Amino acid sequence: MRKEVVLAQENPRELEEDLADLQKYIEDLTMFLPLAFCAVNPFSIILGVNQAFQDLTGYEEMEAIGNEIDFLFLEQEKLLIFKKKVAAESKRITGEFTLLRKDSKQIPVSLSGLARRGEKGEFLGYFLIISDISETKKFQEELEKKVEERTEELQEKIKELETFNKSVVGRELRMVKLKERIRGKIKRARRKKIKEQGKALLFYLN
Repeated sequence: MRKEVVLAQENPRELEEDLADLQKYIEDLTMFLPLAFCAVNPFSIILGVNQAFQDLTGYEEMEAIGNEIDFLFLEQEKLLIFKKKVAAESKRITGEFTLLRKDSKQIPVSLSGLARRGEKGEFLGYFLIISDISETKKFQEELEKKVEERTEELQEKIKELETFNKSVVGRELRMVKLKERIRGKIKRARRKKIKEQGKALLFYLN
């Protein structure tokens, strides 16, 4: 350990070069990430962005750097709560927002934030990843529309079945009443016939 410290003290230029190489490696890595990425300081000022960020937002690197992240999103109050959560938590925080592009287009996005902290845990800012969820939202809306249409169709079918059942029940009730009337007529006819036969028998006996 002492030997490493001595070497670092004896070769500060090499250490600076190593750190610069490491920083360049990180910058190159983030530059080619497929997702929009930016680094933000504790005051929400943009420090750096990658190419995917520029493509998604429409803002060039120099247009974005130095500005607060707030100008990119529609929901300001929700964004404030999001930033407070990112600063307070050690885990990744996510939320859905509306991105305001440079060309005035509004795009639904998923925003992920992760705090950057020093050796003592002090808050140094955060990393943000912005994902375009336009297609996901479109699919979700289409699915909800289809479900709604299907629900309406089922409700119509239920109404038709209820109407049909009512008509069938009504027809059955009418049939029952008709049968009762027929039975009543038959009974009355039988009683009348019996009476007539009785009268005829009495007349014959007399």
